[in-house]
Amino acid sequence: MSRDINCCASGRPREMPARPRIPDPRKGPLEKFAFDLRQLGAGKVAVSWIADQEDTEVSRPALYAALSGTRLPNGITVSTLLRWWAGNPDEENPDAQSRDWIWGWIPRLPAGSDAHTQANEWKQRYLRLSRDEAKRRSARDRAWKPTPPVQIETPREQQLLIEEIKGLIERTGLSQDMWLLFGPETLRIERYLSGRVIPSYYWTYQIVQYCADFIPDLHPEEETDRLAVAAEIARRARVRERRIARNALR
Repeated sequence: MSRDINCCASGRPREMPARPRIPDPRKGPLEKFAFDLRQLGAGKVAVSWIADQEDTEVSRPALYAALSGTRLPNGITVSTLLRWWAGNPDEENPDAQSRDWIWGWIPRLPAGSDAHTQANEWKQRYLRLSRDEAKRRSARDRAWKPTPPVQIETPREQQLLIEEIKGLIERTGLSQDMWLLFGPETLRIERYLSGRVIPSYYWTYQIVQYCADFIPDLHPEEETDRLAVAAEIARRARVRERRIARNALR
């Protein structure tokens, strides 16, 4: 009997025509990344099939949205697609341990294999895109001033985020010598600690990675989740406080 034309060589369902709009790679790096990611998945297992796997923690709509190029997807969303399209779960060594919740499947691939190399290349590309998108977003925010700026006190939620970051740094034993910990990024970290800026997802991930080498019992995936959630709550709190301050001026 011939194989179902909608199955790939492994017997898994092959990717059917993508549901989200096809991004134009000429419009910018985000669209180019989404376009190339779609190309990577062409002829491989379907997004719907990936979403239905027991160890998939990302919804089907989120996986499809990552292929539209309309906004930067979360790291776990991209990682989930790459695990099946750039890596190869059948080659993963289940005994290989990693504390990286997002990209921990990569070290489980055979060192030097094509899948291991390709997966690492895509990971680094995503991290560069995340960093660059954060810079572009910051530049847009500085340029866009539809209403007069208002002065607000640092919200309690942001103070809690700052305490979380400080606590993590103190566990390294280098809180008085942060340059030894963060190197040229020390000034950036100090801005987060001063309350002037709230770190993006990329920088919550980076902060944890910098500290992980100095904290043997640290679980990076849990710490990243905790800081990322705290940062999002702090960001919403600042929006709330600015709205209250603007309303008070009317």
